[in-house]
Amino acid sequence: MPRRNLAKPFSIVGLALGEIYMLFIVFAPSRSGEAVPLAHQMWRVVSLAGFCGLSGALIGLGIGLLVTGLLPRK
Repeated sequence: MPRRNLAKPFSIVGLALGEIYMLFIVFAPSRSGEAVPLAHQMWRVVSLAGFCGLSGALIGLGIGLLVTGLLPRK
């Protein structure tokens, strides 16, 4: 019986964590302390969503492949 490939679940979790991290980046307070307009923050969300989500999914894929390779066969 072949073992389960864990790359897909790890990739999905990595995508979700990448998007959550992106929200922390966008809504962090600015260095100067002044308020950032909401339209600018929404533009940053739209522009960073692809980069952070894709990076998280790729990192999750790599970790999933490593975990699958390290688990013993049944």
